[in-house]
Amino acid sequence: MLMARGVAAEAPYVIAAVTGRALAASAARAGYPVIVLDFFADRDTRALAREVRIVAAAGALRFDRTALLRAADSLAPPSAGARLVYGSGFEGCAGLLARLALGRELLGNSPDVVASVRDPSRFFPLLDRLGIHHPEVRRTAPEDPTGWLVKNPGGAGGTHVRRATRRPARSGSYFQRLEAGDACSVLFLADGRRGLILGFNRQWTRPLRPDRPFLYGGAVGAVPMPAPVVSDIQDRLDALIAASGVLGLNGLDFLLDGERWTALELNPRPTATMELYDLDYQDGLFHQHIEACRGSLPGAAARPRAARAQAIVHAPTAWAVTPLFAFPEWCADIPVPGTSLAPGGPVCTVHAEAPTPDRAVAMVEARRDEVERTLAVEAATTVGG
Repeated sequence: MLMARGVAAEAPYVIAAVTGRALAASAARAGYPVIVLDFFADRDTRALAREVRIVAAAGALRFDRTALLRAADSLAPPSAGARLVYGSGFEGCAGLLARLALGRELLGNSPDVVASVRDPSRFFPLLDRLGIHHPEVRRTAPEDPTGWLVKNPGGAGGTHVRRATRRPARSGSYFQRLEAGDACSVLFLADGRRGLILGFNRQWTRPLRPDRPFLYGGAVGAVPMPAPVVSDIQDRLDALIAASGVLGLNGLDFLLDGERWTALELNPRPTATMELYDLDYQDGLFHQHIEACRGSLPGAAARPRAARAQAIVHAPTAWAVTPLFAFPEWCADIPVPGTSLAPGGPVCTVHAEAPTPDRAVAMVEARRDEVERTLAVEAATTVGG
């Protein structure tokens, strides 16, 4: 059900992200007019937005600064009263975010907040002061790299994580000791003082490429957590929010080992897991993000009506998307015909919904495998033909 909004007269909301489709879909549910600036301009994104522009650097998973700023100034100039909502892609680009936000209402964390929570020299000492356990971190390489990870604080989606070796690390990277536990996250709303937990998620990686062994593969929501863990995370999350000033939708990644949790990193923007809960809110989480950024949190989190899961489909071989290839209805982030995909590259996202997280995971993995098998046959047929 859409909110009644004066869409025609309302200035658009600029969505800037690696992929803006999920934010655009949530915005559409509430009747917000949006312009999307992202890396793919997928078919479903184009159907949800007034305008879409590709603003990725050629051959790289990062913003083309010039293309991004030009597109924003052309489609949503500051003089028109445009607002800015951003997703992934700005973790190491606080300066670019500041330039993009200039003259626009920024609905999300400020560039200073993004820089502070992604800076290991500031974030992990803050966790220490708040009594939040985290793995051992260091800026210099350990003598023995066994059991250590190296991370680029400017990355996201697992593209910035690899196992440490004796080779020199990229400038600005830091080392984090590998610890045991299930990879989890908590999605929350924040008003700069306190937070509201929307749900806990279990995440998994899909190491299809040797250079990206911790690549994000998917997640399932509505995951039950031990009561002591829920209580402790809520208390410490409030303290973290108050100390850092984070706003809106955010995610905190952590490891869970029994009833012990270990913080890994804070993603200071709407994360991919927002889709696992969006349908539980009549107005969608895009609206709740905006309200939280303006200082208003819901009285309580909605009770999930189902467990939802998402998984990334990767190209089993090189393939160019054909006009006649039919993606199932439970797919999203659909590439436009003619898009060339490299082996192991992301193709689309599959979704599933079930009464329990385990059943949702089984369903989404089966759907992912089905699409990948179909793609392999399609690619072989296309090449052979």
